[in-house]
Amino acid sequence: MSSPIVPKVSQRLVVRTLVLMFVLAIVLGVYQWAQQQKGDFDLAPSDTAGMIAAIEYKDEGQQVVAFKPDGTKIENSGWEAGVIDRDLVWQPDGNRLFFVSDRAKVPGSNVKAFNIVRWDAARASAPSQRTVGTRGRSNPNFADQPGDEENRTALIASGGFVLEFDSKDRATRQVLPPLGNEVSVSEEEGAGSSGQFGGLYGQLGSSFRLAKWAGGKRYIAAIMRSEEGEVLVIQDTELTDKGQISPPRPVMAGEKIEISIDPKSGKVVFSVTNFRWLSPDQIPPQFKQGNKITIPFKHAICIATPGEPSFEVIAASNDDTACFGAPAVSPSGDRVALTVGSYADGNLSPREMTLMPVSSGGVRAAAKLVDGEVFEPSWHPNGQSLAFIRRKDSNRTVFAINVDGSGERQVSGDGEFAFPRFSPQSK
Repeated sequence: MSSPIVPKVSQRLVVRTLVLMFVLAIVLGVYQWAQQQKGDFDLAPSDTAGMIAAIEYKDEGQQVVAFKPDGTKIENSGWEAGVIDRDLVWQPDGNRLFFVSDRAKVPGSNVKAFNIVRWDAARASAPSQRTVGTRGRSNPNFADQPGDEENRTALIASGGFVLEFDSKDRATRQVLPPLGNEVSVSEEEGAGSSGQFGGLYGQLGSSFRLAKWAGGKRYIAAIMRSEEGEVLVIQDTELTDKGQISPPRPVMAGEKIEISIDPKSGKVVFSVTNFRWLSPDQIPPQFKQGNKITIPFKHAICIATPGEPSFEVIAASNDDTACFGAPAVSPSGDRVALTVGSYADGNLSPREMTLMPVSSGGVRAAAKLVDGEVFEPSWHPNGQSLAFIRRKDSNRTVFAINVDGSGERQVSGDGEFAFPRFSPQSK
């Protein structure tokens, strides 16, 4: 007996049903993916290789801008007179720029606060705000190496605390002072509890200015403000064998401290201006001469290895004729670029940019790269050139130069610029 013949209409209905089910499965998959992305539809990576971002000082405010390799300037939209953009940083893969701005009002109020925004400079798109709230944010810093997790989270300072900011979830949690078992905090974080280590940190300083991951994200190197100046501390984030959090390790105190992380070793390279002892009970006997207290140096550039108790000195000075600032460790981790100049009236007056090996006594192999009033060096990811600011005809102008001293070129036009940052992308 032959099988019944299925009408062509029924066949078409079956096919349409299967196609519809397939389409619905795709739509559901896309919806679930979109939910996971939480609004971050970065489908096409941006080509920012060779770009330099910087802060432009204007008559009324500050604006984050970017320069293409051919020198074309890109301005972020949404800026208006009076707005302050600051604290710019590239995402480790170079696809996006993050910075802090007071351009938007807090929802439901007329109050403006410094919040984090994200910008696709290559496409010159409008920046998108990533945090909300009245408690200002500052100094976002991602880990130094690109990767899914490194691209996602950054350390920021807010309300005197250090927070970990999740750029996808747009959420924050307090990490310094530690709260114990990584207790998450609300949008208005740090409003009351500073955790079990509040007392220990309170002996070192009153608030955090900046923090960076070190030692493969196991450690956090942070700069604290105090009445006498600043203090560099390193916190181990891993629990001890007894399941406890280690106390903070104070490394250095001075009037001003600046840090850069070696991307290869995770060591902390830092400059200190006007060294001071952390406390009288920490002064070694050899620096006590009767009623007189001496110091090992006045200004220095040093290396701290997370997990080790001491530090190494790259270069040091006992007077104000040589002061060090703006350290920037090379991508290979073997050299540090820094400004060198004299110290007067609370400021470093740079006279050159110098390269030094990242090693004890590295000053003996120092090589002057640029003469003049220069500021804020930043490495190209290939380690073969640097961007920096040069004082030119009373303007702060963006320049770039090869590490062998050749090829110096002016990047920006007339204007006042600061904190140039090469994209982490490289061709």
